[in-house]
Amino acid sequence: MEAEDFTPQTKVFQYRIWDINQKSLYLRNDQLVAGHLQGANAALEEKVFWVPNRAFEPARLPIILGIQNGTRCLASPPASQPTLQLQAVDIRALPRDSATSAAFTFFRSYKDGLWRFESAANPGWFLCTAARGHQPLGLSQVPDATHLLDFYFQLC
Repeated sequence: MEAEDFTPQTKVFQYRIWDINQKSLYLRNDQLVAGHLQGANAALEEKVFWVPNRAFEPARLPIILGIQNGTRCLASPPASQPTLQLQAVDIRALPRDSATSAAFTFFRSYKDGLWRFESAANPGWFLCTAARGHQPLGLSQVPDATHLLDFYFQLC
């Protein structure tokens, strides 16, 4: 047996995520964007895969988010002006210690049927979509007319 075979299996959850304006996530030019997908384009919607990150306080609902069966994960490395990246890393292989997994970890918060996802590596920065459709998923500190921070998050 290889060493990694001794790692306890982590259940990977598959969810749909869409913003309050009903924009779904899909890949375009290797970027995760949010837009209205209708008809045949509805098949382009990316499902979001997630695992809990037990290196952080469970009460904050820490999760690691990925797409494409968890083979590409959302990351937000610490920065003064944080950015959101898609990194080719398997969600099951990410270390579960706070130092190395913080860039991939988001804290979930729930209010009135909506979810927000705060970057663990960049406190106060949240996943967001642009008010205009077909723009890249990003990070913002405050909801405003151009940045939507609230999402629906539902088991597939």
